[in-house]
Amino acid sequence: MNKTLNRFTYSIYILLFIIITPILIFYALGYRYNWTNHNIEKNGALYVKSYPRSAEIYVDNKKIKQKTPTQIVEISSGKYDVLVKKDKYVSWTKKLEVYSGETTFAEDIVLFLADREKTYLSSGSSVWLVNKQQNQYSFFDSENNLNITDIEQEKSQVAFKFTDKYQLVDWSPNNQEILLSIKNVYYLFNLDQKNLRQLNILAPDKIIWDNNDAGLIWYQKNKKIYRHYINQLDSNDRAISIDLSFVDFDVVGDYLLSLTTDHKTFQFQKIKKSDFSIVDKIENLNEGALKAWQADDKLSIFALGAGLYIKKVDTNPTVIPHTVADIHDDRILFTNGYETSVYNFKEDWSTLIDRSTKIVTDALWHPNGSYFLSESNDQTFITEVDGRDKRNTISILDNPLKKLYLFNNKGDKLFILTPEENFYLTIQ
Repeated sequence: MNKTLNRFTYSIYILLFIIITPILIFYALGYRYNWTNHNIEKNGALYVKSYPRSAEIYVDNKKIKQKTPTQIVEISSGKYDVLVKKDKYVSWTKKLEVYSGETTFAEDIVLFLADREKTYLSSGSSVWLVNKQQNQYSFFDSENNLNITDIEQEKSQVAFKFTDKYQLVDWSPNNQEILLSIKNVYYLFNLDQKNLRQLNILAPDKIIWDNNDAGLIWYQKNKKIYRHYINQLDSNDRAISIDLSFVDFDVVGDYLLSLTTDHKTFQFQKIKKSDFSIVDKIENLNEGALKAWQADDKLSIFALGAGLYIKKVDTNPTVIPHTVADIHDDRILFTNGYETSVYNFKEDWSTLIDRSTKIVTDALWHPNGSYFLSESNDQTFITEVDGRDKRNTISILDNPLKKLYLFNNKGDKLFILTPEENFYLTIQ
């Protein structure tokens, strides 16, 4: 009897081992029974990272022990309401889907301050000039004082008091000189030496600084483009040797991008400055103001009137109707006034990220490339790009006037110049 009982008990143990061992192994590998889908599947994970760090995480209203950044494991597949919150900051929330055997990432979360401190810098202006590095801007106040605001140093100071009302034209690449004009006469103002030097350039239709500090490039409409060498004493500017009639131009890197005419039609020309060779062109265009963002041996990105052109060599251009555009890495943020979209010109895809019933009057990237600023409906907003579920957005300002917006490199401060005042908001 005892021998039979022992055999039975031994058989039960073997049977339990055969049944339980695979279950334990599968459990250790992350497999669970999904009561929603009624099947066995491998769990997923959720990785959450925020700026600033150490924010609390709630998943379906349940607080997670860990704080950001962290990976939450052993999550069944499905959709979850994720909340990230921190004292003094606006909370972030989104419905995210976790997939079997995969990790869902939410790692570009920016938490913005709920109370954004305003720091006054100086009186304002409706006209300004931003330097090439986008870290300083200058403007004249009502008393003809030339003000320089340094974004990274978070301060503004009067550089010089002028007796006459000059116009800001351009800023040298080394930030030492500003090109000014008055009554169609042009001057260089040295910010260190505080002196004003008149240039022998007569009534140009457009004049900009070249990429190097040595020269200016200017033109008169339907005539040649000239290069003015600042440190040379001869008075004869040298024409860039191309037999074209220029309507507008811009300079990016090693290239001069131009709109030219044969007095019948208009053409875009990309000209290599080293040998003045024409390396790309677009025929039969409409006349319009030209602004260039990028140019290299394979690609040109520029605006002509209301059209945003992405032109690769030996291909037809992509033309996007727009009113405002900004570039961050390989992506262009643009709006046609009511719809704001992102276009990736390297991978050739576009996505709509915002639609407004009011006209969008401004749009620019946040430095992290995961958020953007827009101005519409008498308000200024910061909105995330991530389109999974709703896009988190916060209101920054009410009743915008004509103004300049610039972020510092870190993105935690937004500098704003209005006709009334010059200030910045601490937003992170």
